[in-house]
Amino acid sequence: MNSSEQRARRLVEHSGEHPVISLYLDLDPDTFATPPARASQIRSLIDEGTRTVENDQQLGHEDRAGLRADLKRIEEFLHSPEAPFQGARALAVFCSSADGLFEAVQLSRPVTGRLLIGRSPYVEPLLEGAQRRRWLVALVSRGSAQLWAGSPGRLRQQERLQDGVHGQHDQGGWSQARYERSVEKEVEDHLRQFAEAVERRWRAERFDRLALGGPQEIVPRFQELLSQDLLAHLASERVRVDLSSAGQADVLEAVERVAEEDERRTEREALDRMDEGVAGAGRATRGLKDTVLALNERRVEQLLIDPGLAGQGRRCPTCGLLMSGQEESCPADGTPTTELDLREAVVEAALIQDAEVTVIRHHEDLRQAGIGALLRF
Repeated sequence: MNSSEQRARRLVEHSGEHPVISLYLDLDPDTFATPPARASQIRSLIDEGTRTVENDQQLGHEDRAGLRADLKRIEEFLHSPEAPFQGARALAVFCSSADGLFEAVQLSRPVTGRLLIGRSPYVEPLLEGAQRRRWLVALVSRGSAQLWAGSPGRLRQQERLQDGVHGQHDQGGWSQARYERSVEKEVEDHLRQFAEAVERRWRAERFDRLALGGPQEIVPRFQELLSQDLLAHLASERVRVDLSSAGQADVLEAVERVAEEDERRTEREALDRMDEGVAGAGRATRGLKDTVLALNERRVEQLLIDPGLAGQGRRCPTCGLLMSGQEESCPADGTPTTELDLREAVVEAALIQDAEVTVIRHHEDLRQAGIGALLRF
């Protein structure tokens, strides 16, 4: 479970007694690049939240007053210099001042702007960004190296080495042989120095994937110097850039291609495991009914969701049983059930049992079923 999923789980487990505001602000540069465009969206969302608070007849006086204050707090925060817009494609804000909750989370993918009020934070859109893994990108040539880190599209250069390795010459004879051995020793020292820097950075921070790039004759030599622990996280695709001329935009574009191919492969492997499990020993589910049953039994290891999954479900407020249908009473204890957003409910159920959540963006295998799962047992 990566850091974004851990944050989502912590938010889901928020056990306060008061309502929570979950606001998602779209920062797509094509639409909301300017401060006036952002301000218009903020105003619209806050107005929507105000109408919800004033029209909800089930709110008590204390909660209504608290939500009014929280809406004002969020609006002031989003108009302040502290709002972390820089480098984000969306921003999520969770607030329940009465329960000591206020958290802003940057997202690396645009999401639809929306504001929701409920008894727990609405985290499903947060997971759209969670799948954008944190990458460490090592670009290396015979005489230079660059180390980049972050999410694809938001990478930042961390280190740059320029070792001044000598070039080859054509004097011939023993002199040339000794010179070439000296040059190769310099190259080897350069690669080893950079490999040590990569290892240090990997140990110091929590990255999900490693990508390498550079000339065909150099990258395999460099790869041999990395530990097996690091290589276990290596992407199969190589970052294809020319270090002598590539700028930041070139690096970002090349890493985006590698990351997308990595996502495709990861999704494909999960879908193939699901198909094998459904056809074999029952270690997987496909479809809403069986997957919700497995979630209720806390057997889910990885939840797979199609982007188009939507609909309403119900939950028993007493025992917590989740239902994919419209049962008005709990089949376990007869308690009247409450309606809820089914997509959010299955995501919450998966996070609470430490299951990984994967949105299948690049394949259509789940388009009809909508949902599936890999099971622990």
